Amino acid sequence: MRTVSLNYLDQRIVQNTRAFALDRLADRSFLEWALMLRSDQVAERAVLRDLVDYRVKEIAEPYLQAWQYLFEFWDGPSGDSSQDRLLLKQELKSGGSQTEIICLIVAAVRPWIQVESAKKLQAFGHKLPKKPKRVRDIFWVSMEGGKGVTPDEIGLGASEDRDFLFELAVALNAALLSGLNQARRIGYIGHADPMSWLVQRVYYVPPEQFADGGGEPDRHKQGFAPTTKLLFAVVKRLALFDKKAASRVVSSWDTDRSKLYKRLWAAVARDESMIGATDVAEFLTKLDDQEFWWPHAFPEIAELRAVRWNSLPEEVTKQLEQRIIKGEPPARLKKRLGKEEAKSAVVRLSIMEFQRIKLAGGHLSAKAGKWLQNAVSAQPKQAWLASVTEDFGAGVRSIKEDRSGDPTFADVPSSRLIEELARHLGDDGWDNKSRVASEYIGRNPDVILDLLAGKPYSPARAKVWQAFGYSFRPTDINAGRDTATTEDQALVPTALRACGVIAGTDVKTLEEAISGLTTWISTWDRLLNGEDDYIRAWLALWPVAVIETNRAPASDSRLRERSYSTPVGQLVHGLIRAIPAFRPGTLAEPPWSEALLSLQEATGEAKLQAQYQTMLFFEYFWSVDQAWTRKNLLAPLLEGENDLWHAFADTRYIPTREVLEQLGPMLVEVAAGNEMAGEVRGALARRAVFATILDKRDGRDPAIPIRLTQQLLRLGGDEVRMNALRAMKNYLENPGVEPLPTPSQRFALIKEMFEDVWPKELTLSSPKLSDALADFPAKAASHFSEAANLILPYLTPFDSWSLYEYGVLDRSDKTITGVDSAEDAAAFLAILDKTVGTEEGAIVPNGLDRALRHIGEKSPRLEKDTRFQRLLTLSRR
Repeated sequence: MRTVSLNYLDQRIVQNTRAFALDRLADRSFLEWALMLRSDQVAERAVLRDLVDYRVKEIAEPYLQAWQYLFEFWDGPSGDSSQDRLLLKQELKSGGSQTEIICLIVAAVRPWIQVESAKKLQAFGHKLPKKPKRVRDIFWVSMEGGKGVTPDEIGLGASEDRDFLFELAVALNAALLSGLNQARRIGYIGHADPMSWLVQRVYYVPPEQFADGGGEPDRHKQGFAPTTKLLFAVVKRLALFDKKAASRVVSSWDTDRSKLYKRLWAAVARDESMIGATDVAEFLTKLDDQEFWWPHAFPEIAELRAVRWNSLPEEVTKQLEQRIIKGEPPARLKKRLGKEEAKSAVVRLSIMEFQRIKLAGGHLSAKAGKWLQNAVSAQPKQAWLASVTEDFGAGVRSIKEDRSGDPTFADVPSSRLIEELARHLGDDGWDNKSRVASEYIGRNPDVILDLLAGKPYSPARAKVWQAFGYSFRPTDINAGRDTATTEDQALVPTALRACGVIAGTDVKTLEEAISGLTTWISTWDRLLNGEDDYIRAWLALWPVAVIETNRAPASDSRLRERSYSTPVGQLVHGLIRAIPAFRPGTLAEPPWSEALLSLQEATGEAKLQAQYQTMLFFEYFWSVDQAWTRKNLLAPLLEGENDLWHAFADTRYIPTREVLEQLGPMLVEVAAGNEMAGEVRGALARRAVFATILDKRDGRDPAIPIRLTQQLLRLGGDEVRMNALRAMKNYLENPGVEPLPTPSQRFALIKEMFEDVWPKELTLSSPKLSDALADFPAKAASHFSEAANLILPYLTPFDSWSLYEYGVLDRSDKTITGVDSAEDAAAFLAILDKTVGTEEGAIVPNGLDRALRHIGEKSPRLEKDTRFQRLLTLSRR
């Protein structure tokens, strides 16, 4: 078991978890529970590691292997890597320690094992057996990776520090090797090696080699590709200053075991000063058929053969020429192309490889030259290679299609136009044929409206209406009348005419075209803001949209995601954006008041989606119609509807005091519970605390009683307490009121608030909470020492990577601010002492030496303090 520092509460958790887990280590449902443990649940994870180690001989397969994979997954990155990338940029900007920078670079690019529930397999039609026989019956195990950083982002091109480059190359190589070994253990690399498509090229492809419509071929890849490419770039840079050091890194590559390392070696070997001709010759003559003949999978090998051809011994080039003339063994091609076509394909591939060699300046023997000339003459005319790297994988790219043969509709008589357009509109999918008809409809809306207005239902008209909804749209769907382009403004009269035509269209047509027309409503909402005709069209579509949304199959996605993709979701979104400037009174008059009534009368899933979107603008609807809001938004919240509490947590403004008085007990119950996601509960807590701050500022009793807020902070967990702190710190920085209170007035209020509501139990402290508390004194400005005294009892060591966590660096990242007196210096020293750990392996924040110098300057006597000396020793590591 790893050594983990546990407080009293964690020790109780360990005891309970051990008792619960003891007889469940070979239980799939228990493993799925363990998979859900968060990275901050240190006690639970630690006891499970210990228990599995203790009973390793008693746990049968595949459960033991599943536990081992889970532990490896826990050792990988946790959470969003964007925070690590931001920290890396800060460290690079502030000139952080090389060790820390290297750790952050490797963390940003390295591959790691990913473990998910095996239920994911059910999406692919696999049924999980009752008794697992393989790990895949318990977990879905795969490889994941960071998005990576480019050489430019880390300033590689400007680095001349040989030691830094060497250490970084070794660290990246270790990360790549670890990832490849993990992938091999979980079966990710087996008979078929996926690295041919996971890494298109092992080096960064220069822009002049980009394919048409494309860019760097691995720009969207994660894990293996970023690690491999950066490793190659660092080795290449290191070779400029110390070729022997670069060669030592290259010689450590496991080319016998890994094809990716083999490709890396080939890429390095293009440089004659790095790898001698003898080694290249031996390498090329020992290649298997795949490595020799598949340039799309092993492009570096094909490129190496071409660019180093003239440096190879004559007997080797003759051997390679003979192999190329003989051609790739056709067995693989016969299955796919047939016997005769396979023969032609073999010859074409040999021609291309000889051409690649000649394009690189290689000299062929007379025999090989004659064979190439005869083979090219015998082939049908076709475009051969134009560069050495042509035919290599291009990655993701966009293709411009030749549309000269597309059908046109300009000459079709109007009496037949609707039928002809419908004939070209596909029912399934989006192809060129459908696109041409749709684009014609979008470019000629008035012509289409003339043919559709007032006409009875027909399948062709319904299909054209659907296409009209998707195709006739402004170029900028987020622009209003005052910001739209001249071209979009000119379309507004036609769009208003379309509203009138939609409002008068029969129900059957609307039913078949509902998807396209609700999309149309949601794209014209800004340009038709405040128009009554828009709402009349909306009202015509609403009943159809409700039926369509309610009869759709149930979805497992969250309400916040599905409430924007359905017909009802599109209409509600359009309605909200079409209300002119959210003016109170707008919804009091027809036809807008009819829309409000329609939302109320909806049922089922449609009503829930409408409530979710309108809940996001609770304050506006409360100001417009309190009776409607009480019934449709406030009542569901009081009933504990979790999905709607999620929306309420996302509202922009603090609710009125009257609303908070009614919602307070339920808000505390929801935020303190475990049913909602942590970020939702945290957002609710932030609103509750900020509302209490405002009440105290205005001299009123808090709308949510202090005892309830205390209970919320006591039971809500780290996420709730961190967000409560965020509300306090936000007020210290931006009270949002005129006239602006002085810093002393703001701090006095927050100090009173902290003393009144913060739980006094020290067992509630945690590393995450300590991290959130660390910059609280800096937010208090001139009251640094007084604020520090408030939080010191609740501080505990956490992974403080730099002085940024303490909020004391100015914008230049060079000067410590806010610690201005001897009292402040003593307080800052106390904070550092409480938050920088003493155990082996504790993180030492970058800039600690700078902080100690600043403390010594402000209060020289502190340099003799034992806490100062301990931290000084750590800073010299």
